[in-house]
Amino acid sequence: MRSHYFSSFSFILFLTILFNGESWCASGSAKNTNTSPPTSPRIQNVKSATTPEKTGTTIYKKDKVFPGYNIYTSDMTLNSFVRLVDMNSSLLHVWERNKKNEPGMWAYATPFPDGSIFVTYEGATTINWQRVNAASQILATYNLPGQKAHAATYGLKDGGFLGLVDNVPDNGRMRDIKNDSLVHISSSGQLLKQIPLSKLFAKDPTYQKKIKSVSQKPKKNSTKLSTNGKIRPFDPTHTVYIENLEQDIPNIAKKGCWLVTVRNLNRIIIVDPDKEEIIWQWGENIINWPHHAKFINGNQILLFDNGIDKKSSRIIIVDIKSKQIVWQYGQKPDQEFFTYTGGSVQRLPNDNTLISETNTGRAFEVTPSGEIVWEFYAQRTIKGKNLHIRSMIRVPYDFFKSLKFNYGKTFE
Repeated sequence: MRSHYFSSFSFILFLTILFNGESWCASGSAKNTNTSPPTSPRIQNVKSATTPEKTGTTIYKKDKVFPGYNIYTSDMTLNSFVRLVDMNSSLLHVWERNKKNEPGMWAYATPFPDGSIFVTYEGATTINWQRVNAASQILATYNLPGQKAHAATYGLKDGGFLGLVDNVPDNGRMRDIKNDSLVHISSSGQLLKQIPLSKLFAKDPTYQKKIKSVSQKPKKNSTKLSTNGKIRPFDPTHTVYIENLEQDIPNIAKKGCWLVTVRNLNRIIIVDPDKEEIIWQWGENIINWPHHAKFINGNQILLFDNGIDKKSSRIIIVDIKSKQIVWQYGQKPDQEFFTYTGGSVQRLPNDNTLISETNTGRAFEVTPSGEIVWEFYAQRTIKGKNLHIRSMIRVPYDFFKSLKFNYGKTFE
């Protein structure tokens, strides 16, 4: 197999911190040993030219939440920052992307106890992933030539990680077709495995119908111009999340298989990376533009169903064996929420669920019974709209071991 190497950087710290029991996994569990945050200033909201509406924490039921710090990436057009706020919306820390480095944005961030973060660098051509320290200084930059990274990475116990990339191959059709791939990167930065979605869905009738419909259309009628005037490639799959299976699911999948969310095919799939084939899938004609599917409780999958056709989103838990929905939040009169793009979800250690409603700039926590016990709105822009929240995750108060907060710095 042809190997690609990133710029040199040791993943030893990645391995030591992420998997020694001190790190935080969004779908895993953690013990809350410290429920009291340090004193910090209130968040400084960006002033709006219009009448201010909701910003900061609007609901906080202390006896029902899972307390901790909230880390989020925000609006796609201003996504040069990763912010950390407490439960009262006090701004504690900001990581800032070096805009001179390359155009693009930090789309997702994985934090570490030393205050560093590992980010996906979307929209860039020579950067796929990056790690920066608490002072926003670049520790490492990683790139696969000819590929663009998107969505979040998933850290593995050996120090490597899983990620998602895409390219626009010259396939001889009337226009280019974007081809997503699943990648496995070693702790030393070596590409160990790359599985194109076109291979996984080579015999899938829905996928083939999409491809065929594109090849038969004249170019002028089958393309869309992007904001920079270039032809936007057709995107038949659009993977948005990948996660590793950490334990066997009897008669379904073995440890080490990958859970993948395929937005444009309305599927969640489990892939055997050794056989390079789909061994389980669900969702077609049931979910609509899903995001962020992840394993919980050993035999279930939690995911964000955007519901773009109904303009009504929901959060779902699916039993893997029965393929039945066993819990959901949303689409009821008192639970309605919606985001057309983005959306993320995190199951918290107390069985509450943290939801990121991207386009509204809102994040909120609900109990298993559906009660909202915490709600937060991002800062507002000068145009009077909340910044988007691409993804928010929560870590316990004792997560950071050596981070010195850079309190109160406001970015517009």
